[in-house]
Amino acid sequence: MNKLFAGLVAAVLLWGNAAFGGDMTENKPMKIKLSFNQNEVIVRMADNAAVRQFLRMLPDDFEFIDFAGEEKISEFPRSVSLAGVPRGMIAAKGKMFIYAPWGNFGFFYQDHGSTIDNSLVELGEIESGLEYLAEAKGGFSARIVILQEEQSL
Repeated sequence: MNKLFAGLVAAVLLWGNAAFGGDMTENKPMKIKLSFNQNEVIVRMADNAAVRQFLRMLPDDFEFIDFAGEEKISEFPRSVSLAGVPRGMIAAKGKMFIYAPWGNFGFFYQDHGSTIDNSLVELGEIESGLEYLAEAKGGFSARIVILQEEQSL
C-alpha cells in the first residue's frame, strides 16, 4: 500500500511539474540567460506562478529600455496573471521583477529602495552579468532562453 501511495504521489508531482511549466524539482532552480551586445546575463528564477508563465513564453526576443537610470525594462509578449502570486520585494540591484501596475518586467541594476514595495513581484535574481546591464547605455535587444542543466553549471 505504501509503495502504491508513493508511486501515486511521484506521478502527481511529475505531472504537475510538466503541466505547469515547472522544472524546479529537487531544489534545482531554473535559470535563464539574456544575450545582448555579445554579453550574457544569468538569472536564477524564483518559484511562483508568474515565473512559470514567463518561462512558457521562452525562448523569445525582447526590447529593453533604460528606466530612471536604475533599471532595464521590457514588455511581455502576452499578459501574465498575478492572481495568487506573492507581491512585495525590496527593489535591490540584481533583482528581476514585474511592476504590477504596468504589467511589465525588468531588472534593477542599481538599488531603488530599502523598503518592501508591494507593487513589485519577484521573478528572480541575477547570478552573473549584472555589470553588463549597468554598462548598457539606453536600450538594447536581448534574446532570453531557458538554460539547460548542463549549461547552468
